[in-house]
Amino acid sequence: MNKISVIQKEMKTDFETCVYNHQIEINDNKALLVNRLLLCDELGGITSRTFEIIQGDIQAKKVFTLDSADVEAAELVIRIEGSEGNLLIVEVNGHQIKHQTIEENPSFQVEHTDEDRGQVDSYWSKGWEIVPVPVEYLREGENEMILSAGDDQAWRLYIDNGLGGHSAKSIDSGKTWASEPLGHNDFCRGEYVIRLNLKRHAPWGWIESSSIDLFTSSSPFVKGGRGDFSDSPIAQRAKVKSIELVVGDDCPEGTDVEVLWRSGTTPSYRPDAWSSWQPIKQQKINSPDVHRFFQWRATLTTKSPKCTPILKDVRVKAEFEVIKEVQPTISVSEFHNERIIRPSYTFSHQLADEPRLKILRERWRLDHVIQGGQTEFDKILRLKRWIRQQWENGWDRGILQFVPPWDAMVVLELAGQKLSLGMCTHYSSAFVQCCLALGITARVTIISCHCVAEVWSNDYKKWVMMDSGCDSDDGRKGTRHFERNGIPMSALELHQAYANNDYEGVVEINDPEKFGGTLENNISLYRQFCATQRNNYLTSLLPEEPEHGAVSYTYDGHLWHHSITEPLPQFSRTSRREGDFHWTLNQTVIYLQQGEEPNTLDVLLDTVTPNFETYLAQFDDGDWTEQPEAFVWRLHKGQNSLRAKTRNAFGLLGIESSVVAEVARLRDSPN
Repeated sequence: MNKISVIQKEMKTDFETCVYNHQIEINDNKALLVNRLLLCDELGGITSRTFEIIQGDIQAKKVFTLDSADVEAAELVIRIEGSEGNLLIVEVNGHQIKHQTIEENPSFQVEHTDEDRGQVDSYWSKGWEIVPVPVEYLREGENEMILSAGDDQAWRLYIDNGLGGHSAKSIDSGKTWASEPLGHNDFCRGEYVIRLNLKRHAPWGWIESSSIDLFTSSSPFVKGGRGDFSDSPIAQRAKVKSIELVVGDDCPEGTDVEVLWRSGTTPSYRPDAWSSWQPIKQQKINSPDVHRFFQWRATLTTKSPKCTPILKDVRVKAEFEVIKEVQPTISVSEFHNERIIRPSYTFSHQLADEPRLKILRERWRLDHVIQGGQTEFDKILRLKRWIRQQWENGWDRGILQFVPPWDAMVVLELAGQKLSLGMCTHYSSAFVQCCLALGITARVTIISCHCVAEVWSNDYKKWVMMDSGCDSDDGRKGTRHFERNGIPMSALELHQAYANNDYEGVVEINDPEKFGGTLENNISLYRQFCATQRNNYLTSLLPEEPEHGAVSYTYDGHLWHHSITEPLPQFSRTSRREGDFHWTLNQTVIYLQQGEEPNTLDVLLDTVTPNFETYLAQFDDGDWTEQPEAFVWRLHKGQNSLRAKTRNAFGLLGIESSVVAEVARLRDSPN
């Protein structure tokens, strides 16, 4: 009979391993609310034809509701176009501001540490006016912003069609107002794209720990090979007695930190295997519902715009009964285990059962396109080149003078007949969806003056940038990607190379031939970039901008990389967290626990594989077989090997993890 012992374990959280929303920042391993709040009641799904003409008696009004006017600074961010020198008159709660458009707005300075500092990124400033608002003009509650034009001048104010409520139009110089219809020729309904950027702490934000394995003494993410593993990756069989969360925080008056917890039997959260979030009612959690895997979530709040709580530390103290120690004759001699990095925001993947994927694959013979590729990466390169070859009149609006949406079949069908516009955004979105039709995960990434694709490469275990639309020469039809020391680079890595002025080992790979621009100039396009948060455009075109890139990007549903200086003022979602851009896919993580019977280990598998179909496992030198996420590994004397990977619904195999466990005779046991 096993002797039951009580074990205490304390774990301190590194906030850099946590996920958190854009209203949280991590500074010196402390979490606090960001000192910026963009008020925005629309997503910016505009087209080049959904606008209001502000001229003469026609005025526009926007209403913002503030919980407090105690802010450090304020500015209106307006999606509006006018000739240089035009006068825009803005009334803020009856206070008049006269704003004149300028070609170079300092709110859009290029981020660079040296020679480019102070230069304006004209691509992102085009079509936007930033109007500073004296903070004394603001008030708690409703704030009216009224826009009118100077004498004999006109402005084009863009509209996001949808359900409005905060925007109104006057055709009699402000005497009467109507919330609908809006727009030139009165065909719009929705919100004017007017946003209010405040220098104040966000009212709330959340940060969440990764899943904590309470029963093992070492991380399951092992990148090494052989070793003694003094901290065994094999978890004991145990039962939690109590959990104590020790929270270190600094909460000035009007601020608060609330910590919740949840627990489950699987490494990743799943509704059928985990509890819901629960508040900590006492310092210690004495609950039979606490299981092997544990998470905490902290919500930071403030009622004072100039104050933020600071979350300094969260320590988890666990007390549990060891029901069965790790068998002393079992040891791990080799372990190569992948690590899952998760984004802070949900990414919506294209589902494999979308019938239009099969149509795209078959109608454009995509299997023939990639035929001959020896590796997955070779196939990606073949597809990239093929995409660019589908246009004979790139950057031309075609016979129909039409800008197609991000639907690969619409884009390719019209391109083949020279009927519509084809430019970088169409090349990249079509390339992404062709990858998806073949079972390869990809996403669209928007950079300065350009649009590219990023593909998850199982070969390199990382995101790699593919540019199928960088060459406007329809005779040459060039494409490119970049490599550093032979490893393909992502958009984030290219951004970092530019921001740090570090090009050592970086080369540009052109296909079919070298063309245009210096390395530094071509990489400078990555000075600002954002990652899209979905790739299921074959299922739904919305929510999005219907004319992607035909006018300056306005959509506020993407995730922008926070610049070295300040974020672009017109967008709310920004992140400096590398994992929000370099999240991982298609790995299998192996968790080991002492089995109930002698010479057995309980195995749990975990993965983030889009369109997951099954796990595959190989025991010793046997055949690969399908396995559930949890199974018993029966060991024999000597060396035992386990290899595991996933297969998706397209039949593509994922990235492998492996472990070697040895069973010694009792007298040979290291213990």
